[in-house]
Amino acid sequence: MLAALPAAAGAPPWGGPWQAPVRTDHPLVGRILDARTAAPVAPAAVAERLAGARFVLLGEVHDNADAHAAQAWLLGRMVEAGRRPAVVMEMLDAAQADPLAAYLARADASAAGLGPAVDWAASGWPDWALYQPIAAVALDAGLPILPGNLPTETVRRVGAEGAAAVLGADGLAPRALDAPLPDALRADLAAEIMTGHCGMLPESALPGMIAAQRARDGEMARAMAAAADRPDDDGVVLIAGNGHVRADRAVPWYLDHLAPDGAVVTVGILEVPPDMPPDPAPADLRDTAADAGPPPYDLVLFTPAVDDVDPCEKFRDQLERLRDRHGGGTAGDAQ
Repeated sequence: MLAALPAAAGAPPWGGPWQAPVRTDHPLVGRILDARTAAPVAPAAVAERLAGARFVLLGEVHDNADAHAAQAWLLGRMVEAGRRPAVVMEMLDAAQADPLAAYLARADASAAGLGPAVDWAASGWPDWALYQPIAAVALDAGLPILPGNLPTETVRRVGAEGAAAVLGADGLAPRALDAPLPDALRADLAAEIMTGHCGMLPESALPGMIAAQRARDGEMARAMAAAADRPDDDGVVLIAGNGHVRADRAVPWYLDHLAPDGAVVTVGILEVPPDMPPDPAPADLRDTAADAGPPPYDLVLFTPAVDDVDPCEKFRDQLERLRDRHGGGTAGDAQ
C-alpha cells in the first residue's frame, strides 16, 4: 500500500520524526508540490508520475538526512508500483566502478557494507549513513547501483584544460558536450556558480567552473542513457544534488540530446526557506535566475533545514582561499 498524506501538516510522508532541526513546524515541510501550479500532490499521484517516466532525477541537499530519507521513500514508491530501475549516483565515480560491481556481486552484499567497499570515507561526501537508506531500498529490490560521475581529478583537469583536451574529441558526443549550452542558460549557470560562491569567485575562474560543471552533468546523463540501454532496462533513477537535477540547464538538458524520446521527471528536494509562504504561488518555487520558461523541477518536496547559518559566513574562510587561488579580488558582493 502507498502511504497516504500525513494527517498532521508537516509530518514526513514516510513516517517518523524529522532529522533536520530547523523549521520543522513550517506548513510546507513534508509536502510535495507541482512546480508549475504549486498545487499539492498526493503520494499516490507522485508514485504514478515517477513510475511512468523512463528517467527520474531525485535531488538533494547533500548533508540533509531528511533529503536522503525522501529519496529512499520515492525510490521505494517506484518499486512498489512495479518498476525496477537502475540507480545512478552522483557520489560514485568511474574509478569506483570495479569495486562497486565486485561488492554487489557478493552474496552477502548489504547497504551497510557498500560504503566501506567503495572507500566512501575517503570520497569527501557526507557520511555513508545518510545514503545507506537509498542503497537499502535498491538492494532489497535487486536494483543495479551504478556510478554517475567522473573522478575528481578528471573534473579538475577539465576545469583547467577543457573537456576536449581531457576527454578527447570522441568523449564529447557521448556526454552531449559537443552541443553548446545556449547563451542564456550559460549565463544562468554562471550566475548560479557565482551566487554559490557568495560573489567571491573572480570572473576569470568562471569558464573553468562552467566546464567542470558541464562535464559532470554530461557524464551523469551519459551514465543514465547507458543504463537505460542495458538489456534489462526498466528506467533509471539519478541520485544527485539539486543543482544537477534541474531540468532547464543540468542533467536533463544533456539527456534530451542523448535520449530525446525518454520521459523525464525531476524532483527538487529542498530545504524550506525561512521566507517561503505557507501557500506559495508557482513563482515562489523558482529561483531568481529562472523566472521565465519551465520551472527548474517538475515536483518539489520540502524538508526542514540542517541549520540557519548563512553559508557565506559558514564557508567564508574556504571561499577566501578559493578566491586567492584564482588570483584574488572579488567578482561581486557576497550574497
